[in-house]
Formats: sequence, C-alpha cells, structure tokens
Amino acid sequence: MNTFTKSILIGAAAGLAATWIKSKAEKPLQEIGEKAFPPKPHQLNLAGADIRRQPENMPCAIFASNIYEEVAGVPLSRQAKVKSLNLVRYTVGAGIGVVYIALANPIKAFRVNQGATAGIMVWTLSHASVLPKMKLQRRPDEMPDSWWVWEFGSHIIFGVALEQSRKLLSKLFKIGR
Repeated sequence: MNTFTKSILIGAAAGLAATWIKSKAEKPLQEIGEKAFPPKPHQLNLAGADIRRQPENMPCAIFASNIYEEVAGVPLSRQAKVKSLNLVRYTVGAGIGVVYIALANPIKAFRVNQGATAGIMVWTLSHASVLPKMKLQRRPDEMPDSWWVWEFGSHIIFGVALEQSRKLLSKLFKIGR
C-alpha cells in the first residue's frame, strides 16, 4: 500500500476514533456545564444546545433532516434524526481526520499542544462560523454558557484524540513523523 493510501486510511480511522471519544465526552461535560452555568429552559431549545435530551436538535441531525426533506418532501421522524446525527457526525469526523493527516504529517505546527489547537480550529470553523451561517445552530454568543463547557470542551478532546490517534496509527503503518 502506498503512503498516500495509508495516509487517507489513517486519517479516516483517526477521525472516527476522535469522533467516538468526543461523543462519549459530550454528555458528561454537558452535565458539568449545566451545574456550573444553569441554562434557562428556553436556551436548551436552541438548535445545538442540548445533546443529552434533544439530540434530534443538533446541527448534524438538522442538516440530515433538511436534506431528506428537500429530497423526499417529508420530514424525518425524531428517531431517524437521531440515527442520522451519528451518520453525519462520523462522516464529517472521518473527513476532518483525512484533512488533518494531510496537514499535520508534513507541517508540525498543526500538531501543537498535542492536538488541542486542532480541536479549537475545528470548533472555530464549524460552531463559530459555518454552522451558524447555515442556520444549523445559533451564534456562539447566543448559546447558553453551559454549551461552551461541553461543545468547546469536547472539541478540545476531539483534537487531542485526533493527534494521539494520528501518532499511534502513523507509527504502526510507518508514515509521517
């Protein structure tokens, strides 16, 4: 297998692993955030504000629902939205992993802070930029303070997991540094 193919596979695998770890961190971080910064009930109804109780209201689920409704002409059920959340989330995570490997293997600056900086960059490009522009989530300044704990925090965890997975898999497959 050539280095290019290995890099794509390593990136996708690292992105999937990091996405899984991020998804496991979100709910406990939300609990911590809500204890420290209790949200007002209406704030939890904002798109993207409540992964624990309203996963169908998360940007990935809304995105999938919007596409489905555009194509099929009918909305997705709550159950289908929740299932689609993971499909979209893991697909995006794998894609981010591939891009990360393409950048981080040759450019050490992308690996700073053991991947935490990469997680912050992913959060900035998604939750602080693209998702609000696509109307899949409100702007960060409109979100409850508790959201910052779990959403921003889980992206830092994602970045660290992505870098650690990249290191391990690159070592196993003998590519990059």
